[in-house]
Amino acid sequence: MKQWIVGVTAASLLAALAMGLSPRGRVRQVTRLACGLMCALAVAAPLAELDIGSVAVGMAAYEARARQVVSQAEEEAKMLDRTYIEERCQAYISGKAAQAGKAVGAVRVTARWDEEALIWVPWSASVEAPYDEALATVIEGELGIPIQRQSWQDDG
Repeated sequence: MKQWIVGVTAASLLAALAMGLSPRGRVRQVTRLACGLMCALAVAAPLAELDIGSVAVGMAAYEARARQVVSQAEEEAKMLDRTYIEERCQAYISGKAAQAGKAVGAVRVTARWDEEALIWVPWSASVEAPYDEALATVIEGELGIPIQRQSWQDDG
């Protein structure tokens, strides 16, 4: 790096000197062109030593790692969506039970990935309470969890 900086600085100083000493007119225009090319070559000199093969390998490795990170982030987002859906459904059932004056213990809802809609949907529910037909109907009608996938337990 130090060598490159010294080379660019030397080329710039040489160009400035040449431009200062050149007479006006056509000679100065040719000198300006030559000095510009010399400075451009000094700046681009490290590119000549660049190993294109290793750059390609490095870029391929970077791309593979980027895909892996994106895939992992998508999976984590998907799991967060699932957790959110499950928690909201659990809170909904608990709220509906409280509105109806029913005492329920823990409520657990499990979501399942719907391949067609590409979303998490409530799949099953477990309620720690004696079976309540009205609440079971609400769970089926509002959350789409049929009575066959609902489990009711009396915790006491």
